[in-house]
Amino acid sequence: MLRKAMYIFLILFFVMASIAAYTVITTANRADEALVQPIGDLVRDLILPVTPVILPDPATILQSINDEARLITVSADYEKIVRAERQTDVLWGLIGEKMIFVAYGKVLAGVDLSKMSEADIQVLDPTTVQVHLPDAEIFDDLPVLDNEKSYVYDRDKGIFASVDPELETQVRQKGEEAILAAAEDSDLLNRANLNAQQEMLKIFQALGFENVIFMAETPPPAPTYEQDVPKGFAVTPEAP
Repeated sequence: MLRKAMYIFLILFFVMASIAAYTVITTANRADEALVQPIGDLVRDLILPVTPVILPDPATILQSINDEARLITVSADYEKIVRAERQTDVLWGLIGEKMIFVAYGKVLAGVDLSKMSEADIQVLDPTTVQVHLPDAEIFDDLPVLDNEKSYVYDRDKGIFASVDPELETQVRQKGEEAILAAAEDSDLLNRANLNAQQEMLKIFQALGFENVIFMAETPPPAPTYEQDVPKGFAVTPEAP
């Protein structure tokens, strides 16, 4: 009887031990899966490109509204390469940063007709008019840099360097300034002046003027025009 009781006890012990071991192994596997899954997600996030979430502020502030009388007569597209370096000569460049930026921009030029006064247009007779146009100018207050075409060609930093968030902003500003400087040194303003005269010529011809004389300065006041009286007709002064 005692031997039989010991056999039953051993069988129950092995059964309970097997159940306990299975429970421990199953729990451990589940824990490993729970641990591996976030690590897999982290690796996937690091390898695959992440689309940034951009949320504009719903509030829009209107700063000003201005009436414009600009006659844009020429535009020019420019490409400029801008290089920037920061602390590249310190500690063999280990804390330095370099950037090559390709800037694309469009410059607009023309004349601002709001700068004209009545004295700038003198009618000499029904077919002749003298016109003084403002000097052509580059409208540098309009956006110059094309942000869709401009891009960072190369950016490199030292092992111990941190990325300067302001560097790209400064490079973009320098690129815009370089494009405007190149436009000012070109023949852009001369072409804008000639094109402005051609556009104004069409306008005055449409008004009936056959002779449009462009003056470098404000023309002198035109003398009073006296229309020739056809033979057989008399001019009667108006009654006071």
